[in-house]
Amino acid sequence: MRNWFKKKSTAEKSGNKVFSKEELEARKEAKAAKDAAAKAAKDAAAKKAQELRDKKNKISKEEKKAAKSDKNSTGRIIRDIISGKFLTSEGFSAHVPYLLFLCGLFLANISLGYKFEKIETEKMKAKRALEEVSAEYNTLISDLESRLQQSRVESATKSMGLQQPMSPPTLLKSSEDE
Repeated sequence: MRNWFKKKSTAEKSGNKVFSKEELEARKEAKAAKDAAAKAAKDAAAKKAQELRDKKNKISKEEKKAAKSDKNSTGRIIRDIISGKFLTSEGFSAHVPYLLFLCGLFLANISLGYKFEKIETEKMKAKRALEEVSAEYNTLISDLESRLQQSRVESATKSMGLQQPMSPPTLLKSSEDE
């Protein structure tokens, strides 16, 4: 009810402050200018973003792969090795003696591997031959021992016509002993 009895003023209020018509118009113009500037900035940002999207879409797939491989150092190294580009680089030519030394070591390692493999096969062959000779030796020794048994010697001498004496041997005296 308080509002009914108050006198209406020609100036408008904004909060606790009373503005004149000129001030209100200046405020409206400032707000309009601010809105226009914000819209222009928004349009410029949208236009720039659209240009970037268009530019990004124009990049071909090959360029994308190249850009991706440039970022990936392993892919770049592999590509340089396959293309042979690393042979012409300054860093490679500085390390040629070291790389030749490494190649020599690799070749020596490979040749030693073959040599040791050959030695191992010769060792196995010698071991098999030794086992065969050892088995033959054992066979011959057992055959000789069986032939030297008294019963076998007796039967062998009988087949030749010799007989074994049954009396003990007699000791002969020499003329010097007398």
